[in-house]
Amino acid sequence: MELKLENNLRHQLLPVEGVAAVVEASIQEAPKASHQNPLLKNQLSGEALQVVRQRANLLDKATKLHVTPYMLTDKIKALPYHRLLDIKMETGTGKTYVYTRTMFELHKRCGFNKFIIAVPTLPIKAGTASFLTEPEVKRHFQNVCDYNAEIELCLLEPQKQSKKGRQNMPSAVGRFFFGNHHVKNKIYVLLLNTQLLTNGKLLTRDDYDQMLGEFHLPVDAIANTKPVLIIDEPHRVERSGKSYAALIENFHPQLVLRYGATFPDLSVGKGKNKHTVKDYQELIYDLNAADSFNQGLIKGVAKEHLELPGGKKAEKKVKLLSVVKGDNAHLRLTSADHASKTFTLHVGENLGMLDNDLDGVTVEAISKNGISLSNGQVKLTGEEFFPDQYGVSYQEGMIELALMRHFETERENFCREGLPIKTLALFFIDNIESFRGPEGKNDGWLRKKFVDILTARVKKELARQNTSEYAAYLQATLDNIDASCAGYFSKDNNDSDENIAKEVKTILHGKKQLLSFTTEEGKPNVLRFLFSKWTLKEGWDNPNVFTICKLRSSGSEISKLQEVGRGLRLPVDSAGNRISDSAFMLNYIVDFTEKDFANKLVAEINGDLGTDQRSPLTITESDIILVAEKRQMDVNKFFIELMTEGYVDFARNIVPEKLDDLQNKYPEFKDIIRGVDTKRIRDRNQTPKDKVHIRKARFEELRDLWAQLNRKYILYFDKEIDLKIEAALPALIQDKHVFALQTVESSRKILEFENNMAVAKEASHAELTLVNHHYAYNEFLKRAARNTNIPVHLLHHAICEAVKNGYSLTDEMFNEGSLTRLAVAVDDWKCEQLVGLVRYKQANYKVKETKLTNADGTVKDEVVQAYIGNKFIAGNPPQSYLYDAYAYDSGLELQNIQTEIEEVVVYGKIPSHSICIPTVASSNYSPDFMYVVKKTDGTKELHVVIETKAYDKESNIAPDEGTKISCAEEFFKEMTANGYTVHFRKQINSTGVKTIINELVMQDS
Repeated sequence: MELKLENNLRHQLLPVEGVAAVVEASIQEAPKASHQNPLLKNQLSGEALQVVRQRANLLDKATKLHVTPYMLTDKIKALPYHRLLDIKMETGTGKTYVYTRTMFELHKRCGFNKFIIAVPTLPIKAGTASFLTEPEVKRHFQNVCDYNAEIELCLLEPQKQSKKGRQNMPSAVGRFFFGNHHVKNKIYVLLLNTQLLTNGKLLTRDDYDQMLGEFHLPVDAIANTKPVLIIDEPHRVERSGKSYAALIENFHPQLVLRYGATFPDLSVGKGKNKHTVKDYQELIYDLNAADSFNQGLIKGVAKEHLELPGGKKAEKKVKLLSVVKGDNAHLRLTSADHASKTFTLHVGENLGMLDNDLDGVTVEAISKNGISLSNGQVKLTGEEFFPDQYGVSYQEGMIELALMRHFETERENFCREGLPIKTLALFFIDNIESFRGPEGKNDGWLRKKFVDILTARVKKELARQNTSEYAAYLQATLDNIDASCAGYFSKDNNDSDENIAKEVKTILHGKKQLLSFTTEEGKPNVLRFLFSKWTLKEGWDNPNVFTICKLRSSGSEISKLQEVGRGLRLPVDSAGNRISDSAFMLNYIVDFTEKDFANKLVAEINGDLGTDQRSPLTITESDIILVAEKRQMDVNKFFIELMTEGYVDFARNIVPEKLDDLQNKYPEFKDIIRGVDTKRIRDRNQTPKDKVHIRKARFEELRDLWAQLNRKYILYFDKEIDLKIEAALPALIQDKHVFALQTVESSRKILEFENNMAVAKEASHAELTLVNHHYAYNEFLKRAARNTNIPVHLLHHAICEAVKNGYSLTDEMFNEGSLTRLAVAVDDWKCEQLVGLVRYKQANYKVKETKLTNADGTVKDEVVQAYIGNKFIAGNPPQSYLYDAYAYDSGLELQNIQTEIEEVVVYGKIPSHSICIPTVASSNYSPDFMYVVKKTDGTKELHVVIETKAYDKESNIAPDEGTKISCAEEFFKEMTANGYTVHFRKQINSTGVKTIINELVMQDS
């Protein structure tokens, strides 16, 4: 098998071209000596940086990415001067390939041939060395990319010291220094891990047995080559740390290139002005996580945590930490909020001291490996179990879940059209002995349990209808089940066991072997389940990891992106071809203490984008204008094209399943739509329900209030209103320029979409063509009357008056645009003039079926979730809440649902469009919450309706929303006047619902 590299991926070519363009424009003179690189100007070309940033769409991102000026902190200021370029690339997008190709490009275009690659850890160093020396990688850059050169890797390793006399000069340093630029087809790369500089004197001692030219110290010789320094994983080599300082002070690089998915944070300023920024400097490329997920450059993530059987929510778990044979056992109880407590138990003692659910279960015996319980269960050191159902091993349940997801994915990958994809799973554990066994014989209890569970699962998979090829692969797995799993732990490096050494070699260095379905002997290769103790992180990767199961917690402070990083790369098939035309997902299995993992991952990704964030599934008017201008299209016609193709709706919401198609057909949107697409990061435990159950006992407490709220009311005005409208209309038509042809010109360019029509307003001295339909005059009047609720005869009279006053009209002006402008103008006038003059009258109409009740008055079992909230989280709301789930539209609404108030008998979200309060703005209004509250004397007569507005202050409430609230206030006054008192209140972020209720209770007492 040969891994095939791709030559023309845009996201990889852009950073290569960017660095090369800046360097090429910044060269000052040719090399002064044969072992040196060309010399760069004191400052990198500002013009070239501007062009590169513009090409990478970075100019408008500088502020929100917090790109910092050069030399911010005192530590950084003290370092020798060096030029710095930053290239941000998300894990799994080909960072090593990009900086390798950059070296070839700088050699080809500028003559550079001395590069230092500094990495923070040995695994990264091993992975980089493996990539640079792979035969297929060499062939790719020579034959496919047409670079007439090859890399000579100078791998710097620790030296064995001589017992006496001078030390041997590291051969890697000699080969690097003496590499001559007259040898046109050689690029010399010194690869080192930073510890070689910070721990010991490998490159700074002066007692070596030879000189390098005129230099006694290796660092001086290396610095004299005027090298380019490449730093991999910059978050591990911070500019304020000793590793970075050692690199700069010893090597004096002309140019530093930092490549990473994560960059360090930097504290700047003092006192009140002290704040944290992301340590970017000359950032010339930003392939962030959001773009990587949205563009399908990496796998998506499907997080899932284990719950108790029967759907019961897991709240706590017990882990056996250690035992002293025959004496005592140490156990830890952990709750969902990560709080934990440790207990010591002796033989005969009751586990009820840990948790009430374990009361009656005693410790019968303590062996050298675990404890025996009075219920017949045996728990081994390192094992976890639920107190709620103590017979269930937590690890066992997580393994079952992980294997279920693995085989779902494997079956699909194996039986796909084209060549099959080998599917791997990675398990992180925290106890080596549980896998290797106490004697290191690969016979630990966890490994044995895993093999037992795997055997049962493979038999179940064999019972399915499978292709003959996949059935044969499953049977081969069953026949050689022990060979299907292997582990690597740092402790293994000192292990002499031959089988363990083979496992370690395969996992660390046998990437192609892991990806193959057959062994070198031609037998089925069933190895695909890998175990580690979080040792496999940066520096190790395999593109075909599709499931990661965390049987151990990594801690809450670790980057969530780093955690999933081992499984994000796009897979390759059995011939080594990278597959990028499918929406692959990584199954990520965690325990219940990390149930919010998906939310934290989304927050981390979007937090990296800065403050200018919005949903990836919406586009603005200015977005449409921008793309239309780039395509030299009429704005309205372009918008109609987007709707006709089914990409967006009238409100400019992108149809989720159409996002990829939209960005493929209109690539301009790829750089506009920000934020990670949440369908690329899913939480399987929080799949929104279609229906939410109504708690019938709770509904009976507010049945009377619900019936009153659903009575129909008619909106009417005082008689003088007709005269007021008639008098205002002619001036309104003239002042608002209601009637016009198909072009509009004004001061700002904003395209608004109202009432399912596109309206261009306040254009910046540019004409925006409206898509118009012309109407006969009588048809126009009828449509206008329907849209404004103004009688035809008043509209006709107003138009005639406007013409008499010199307003010019032609037949073509009775069009769709004029109709829309008229409706907007009338609504605006009503909101300004009529709010205090509205009246409500109860209609003689009895409501039959409602959103919560059937036609016969009985309460429904459930309500459509979308009626009470588009957002959904799992959990059990307080018992006084009307529904059994959290469905909401804003954080303020969720806060209200979660707030328990002693005086409240029952409360609930009012289903949308159920209470239809007519308003002056030609639309109906429905508030958010209803409450039944006990008065101070214990009676249930206080009824409250609350409108939530998730704003920080009332002045932020939009005028049209304010109009609706004002109408609602009049509505509930009328209801109270009719004998049924309802208190209506509006709520913003700064006001808690408990405060509102308490004030009403005190007021009513």
